[in-house]
Amino acid sequence: MSMTITTLGLTCISEQLKDKDKKEYSFRTMTRKRFNDLCVKEGRDEAIKELSNRILHNVVVTESIVHHCAKSNIGHYRVSSALFPLVTDETLGIDIEELPDLEQIQKELKQVGDTAREHGISMGSHPDQFNVLASLNQDAVRRTIGELNMQASVLDMMGLPKDHTAPMNIHINYSPKEDETLEDVAERFYSNLMKCDSGVYNRLTIENEDKGFFNVDNCIKFSDYLFETFQSPIPVCYDNLHDFCNPSEDRSVAFQAERCAYTWVNQGSSEDNFLAPVFHWSEGTPEKPRAHADYFALGNFPPRIAIETDKPAKWECEVKGKDKAIELLRKNEAFV
Repeated sequence: MSMTITTLGLTCISEQLKDKDKKEYSFRTMTRKRFNDLCVKEGRDEAIKELSNRILHNVVVTESIVHHCAKSNIGHYRVSSALFPLVTDETLGIDIEELPDLEQIQKELKQVGDTAREHGISMGSHPDQFNVLASLNQDAVRRTIGELNMQASVLDMMGLPKDHTAPMNIHINYSPKEDETLEDVAERFYSNLMKCDSGVYNRLTIENEDKGFFNVDNCIKFSDYLFETFQSPIPVCYDNLHDFCNPSEDRSVAFQAERCAYTWVNQGSSEDNFLAPVFHWSEGTPEKPRAHADYFALGNFPPRIAIETDKPAKWECEVKGKDKAIELLRKNEAFV
């Protein structure tokens, strides 16, 4: 076995860029109320125009952040799931083909992907927790499929690979009912996953959760069952803070991270047996252990996990300080 090196990843926003110009480097959202109010006051075309402008701004900000990652030697970036506000809101019936800036948006997204490849920066995404493929509620599943397909299409427009090197990570976010088994949940999850676009199916990973049934042990059982039953590789994204809040029998971070790393089996054409796992590294606050701290405590470093690959583990840093926290972590003499 060889020891992997540590790659630190930025999640969504850059606090360092926002310090330079908060307005220019912040993502812009739009509420349903704002959109509907614009429709009433100025007409739907104007509302769509304003939404399109905000989406274009978000994509341009994303490109700036990827350039910033390159300059800061940050080797992985999690794309924000908020780039395209409202477009999957079924009550509004928005089609992205309506966006007047769509051609420019697509051009900028392609440039984001080109920039990332040029600088060797991998990227992935983390759709919101309301996406539940294992739900018994068919309306919720339908909305989930629509949202995941949309998120995958953004990665597609960036030209990112349709595999786990550009992971789309979600929570299972469902605990088996009294009359259900883990296998029942896994089969329903898989059945609904197969209704998604290939960009979802080929990128999807699952994450151990901070409460409920799906701790690391059960996520690995879930992943193993899907692989053995359907030959469907669904890697497990290890989250150290969730593991702390919702532990498995063995509380060793390095051990649990290594177990999850072995689920990242490469099913592609590469000769490598394993892909570089993408994990989450965070820290809670004393008052609210599940809430992300601003920065990492002194000496709180991601473990160097040992797996049969020379691919570096990638740890998305989920504390609120974002790239400021990454910089401080690297300045610590104990971190190598």
